[in-house]
Amino acid sequence: MNRQIDDNELLHEIAPYAGKASDVLLKIIRQWQSSLPALEDTLTSNDIIEKAKTDSQGIHIKKLVAMFATGIAAIVIAGVMLFTHYFSGTMEKAVCTAVIGDVQVIRGNQSVPLMNGMGIEQRDRIVCGKGSMAVIEIGSLKLRIDQNSEFAIDTVQSKGKLLLDTLMTRGVIYATIAKLKKGDSVFVKTKTAVASIRGTTFMIRSNNNITKLIVLEGKVMIAPRLDSIPQESTPGVVVDAGQACVVDAGTIIAIKKAVSMNTTELDTIIQQSLPVTIADKKIIQIIETLIRDINQTMPVSGDELTLNTLYNIKAVVPDNNDVLVTTSDGLYYCKDYKVEWMYSLPMPSKPFKWDTMYILQSKDLYAIDRKGDVLWQCGIEGDVLDDGIMRIKNTIIVPTSKGLLYFIDKKGKVIHRVDCNAPFITKPVLFNQMVCIVTDDGYLYAIDISLGVSIYRKHIGTVIENGLIAQYPEIYFVTPDSIQKLHVLKDELVWSFNDSNIIDAMAYDNGIVYTTTNGVLCKLSANGDSEWRISPGTSIHSLKSIHNGITCIADTVFYLIASNGEILWSYTLPSPDATIVAVAPKMVFICTENRLLTLKI
Repeated sequence: MNRQIDDNELLHEIAPYAGKASDVLLKIIRQWQSSLPALEDTLTSNDIIEKAKTDSQGIHIKKLVAMFATGIAAIVIAGVMLFTHYFSGTMEKAVCTAVIGDVQVIRGNQSVPLMNGMGIEQRDRIVCGKGSMAVIEIGSLKLRIDQNSEFAIDTVQSKGKLLLDTLMTRGVIYATIAKLKKGDSVFVKTKTAVASIRGTTFMIRSNNNITKLIVLEGKVMIAPRLDSIPQESTPGVVVDAGQACVVDAGTIIAIKKAVSMNTTELDTIIQQSLPVTIADKKIIQIIETLIRDINQTMPVSGDELTLNTLYNIKAVVPDNNDVLVTTSDGLYYCKDYKVEWMYSLPMPSKPFKWDTMYILQSKDLYAIDRKGDVLWQCGIEGDVLDDGIMRIKNTIIVPTSKGLLYFIDKKGKVIHRVDCNAPFITKPVLFNQMVCIVTDDGYLYAIDISLGVSIYRKHIGTVIENGLIAQYPEIYFVTPDSIQKLHVLKDELVWSFNDSNIIDAMAYDNGIVYTTTNGVLCKLSANGDSEWRISPGTSIHSLKSIHNGITCIADTVFYLIASNGEILWSYTLPSPDATIVAVAPKMVFICTENRLLTLKI
């Protein structure tokens, strides 16, 4: 008795059922046997077979043999089913399609850097450090894992169906997924909730105590995680497009307490405990921006900056040999054409470099150093004007769309707040100990820097966006059909030069350079005399001055023009929507579609 059948005998028994899967099934049976309690007097398979040959109670023995055969058959069938499910079916591949900064994959006891194109395995944990992010594709799911986040792939299987189970420990994810087929399932678990996804675009933010879900498209079912109740038995609430739901630790405690009282149905308790609200429109707009083109990457070649970013470039700020790039989703600090760190900040304004820190707005005003650390943050009203921030000694002046000028020191303290009663049409310019600016109702203001009060106000009419140029004690103001020079201290008009369809202007070589809509580029002297006039193309824009001349783009051609109006050289750009976003002493940065080109000059 109790002699265990050996592997060869068992293989002989199961071969007719399992065929090529016999070896795998043998392992499954042995694992199953090892999980059973040890019984001293149990009849083994061999005992039953031997006893069947000699026992006089043939009928009883036949029953035992039949019972054993049925057990073996059940195990064989189950084993073959398991083998077919786990080995014959194809696994859905999870692949990293974009990575920035320090992102680690924890695989067992090892930690390896996540690389673009790297496969993600079941049980892998993805940890995004500060200034980092990753995009993972799993079937039709595109998932962005933001900085300071931890995300695990618990299960990912497919045999014609997507079966995905994930765990989010902390941080923020943004995701979009096509409508799932019947039988597909995608779950995102946090410490307080479980979200069941059907085909949607959404954001989940989670930490130890709270989970917040915002849905942009489709529907998401969210349920609380209750230790005492199986998850499949826990009802949830449906969150539709444009809605939000929060599950926090306090809610979990309240639900458990209500359940323990056993006076109300669980579904009713949860429906009452998890209110679904209308999501803030500003937040929806931000998430839509972050989700858009989630898998788009930038090419790498020649003098193109390698960002591997997901979003359109908005601004570039050169910083010695490095460069800070902003996109609609945040900041990217680049060294040697590679991203060193990334700071997630939705829809930031163009940064202003102030010594070793950058000043920019994303709702609040931020000061961020070269390591990506936030030095200070302060609230302001309105949106900061592009290229509008200016510095005066240890103070910056920040103009906003509300017609407000903020004077802020290096510690983020607001010294003065000046209300000009109308939105600004120009950027501020330094005028000795004053700051001058024009509002869209046609008034020129001169504001004392020390006192923070307006000491001069004059109606000058409509001016263009770059139409205020200061050369103390005089100011040029440019309208769509004229350029005028005003002596502010005497309040006298010095001269006026008439032209038509003026769209841009800048100070250059003790005079003014301006462009028109009909493709003319002109230079005026300080006395209002026309020095030269050229026509490089029908559509001139991106007018900039550099140490050895003037740069601009006309049609699809970049031009470098000498101070006497001579075209020194030109370069045909790959796209008609190219824009000069920044200039450095010996380099020009040009953004075209999702590519950032650098031209050495």
